[in-house]
Amino acid sequence: MSASTRHESSGRGSHGQIVTPHQLAITGIGSLLTFAWYASPDLFTEKKPRALVRLGIIPALTALTALVARDTVTAVRDDIASESPDQEAWEMTSDNVKFDPKNLDWRVLILLGAFGTVLLGCSIWLEFWLFRRGERRRKSGVKLAHTRQAIPISLLFAAGYLVDDAQTN
Repeated sequence: MSASTRHESSGRGSHGQIVTPHQLAITGIGSLLTFAWYASPDLFTEKKPRALVRLGIIPALTALTALVARDTVTAVRDDIASESPDQEAWEMTSDNVKFDPKNLDWRVLILLGAFGTVLLGCSIWLEFWLFRRGERRRKSGVKLAHTRQAIPISLLFAAGYLVDDAQTN
């Protein structure tokens, strides 16, 4: 099966294409995993069981992220190959592309590392803030306080995945 056939049958659609079953599956699974992550404190109020549940969610989210990344790389390669007059130049795999340290721009790598560190710090802060907010609300008598904030976060996951990148360019 060629990359373009695989892309059309299982990957993200091109501009204007309807949502594929593959996209719906990824969106549904991702939304459910996101919901389970953020709603788990309502079901597991003790720290250890909640940590075990979340520890089980992490590999599933990692696998889902790898699947989305694979689909994205396939789509980008297909787009580049269709626009290139020399298709062989774009048939890159890890077997025929060699890493050369001389081609690295260390300033860019340091900048990307700093950006990644800041992004990770902000993500951790947001996670703690959401958890503390849910706990404050739960202690004040709000039922399913964590679940109520898990619903819009899950919907944001779905919306973020289904947005067609081609429409934003």
